[in-house]
Amino acid sequence: MNVGMVFAIIFAVIVMGVVLIFGSQQIVNIICLGNEAQTGKAIKDLETSVKNLYGQAQGSTNVFDLNLPSDSRFCFINSSDPSARPGADWNPDPVIQTMIKNNGYNLWYSHCTGKSGYVINHLMIPSNKNFCVKSGSELYLENKGFWVSIQKI
Repeated sequence: MNVGMVFAIIFAVIVMGVVLIFGSQQIVNIICLGNEAQTGKAIKDLETSVKNLYGQAQGSTNVFDLNLPSDSRFCFINSSDPSARPGADWNPDPVIQTMIKNNGYNLWYSHCTGKSGYVINHLMIPSNKNFCVKSGSELYLENKGFWVSIQKI
């Protein structure tokens, strides 16, 4: 093996190491961006479903299939009382509770870069029914007249 070949192999190993070290974070960011897009689409689909159901007659119902990335979670909460309930899977810290109350969020969701809140108009969750769901869940929506209720099936 000549000296040029040895230097080429060493150079190739160094370049591959640099790409792995500095490129892996970019790959993770690209995957995370895709997950955020899928979460955003799920929010918009749910919002559209609630809006369409709200425009129908009182007592109308709809089943919504939630499609989220595996690391995401939706929590439906009453913004006036976002406290945890015994035995429930919703257990926020006091800072999040204050943020939800101040902004009127009725949806709190987690994704790969953190947690966020969102307001879906006409959606109402009774304060004793705060709950969380993951991907693959079915949600039962019902038009109650002045609002749309939601619960997991």
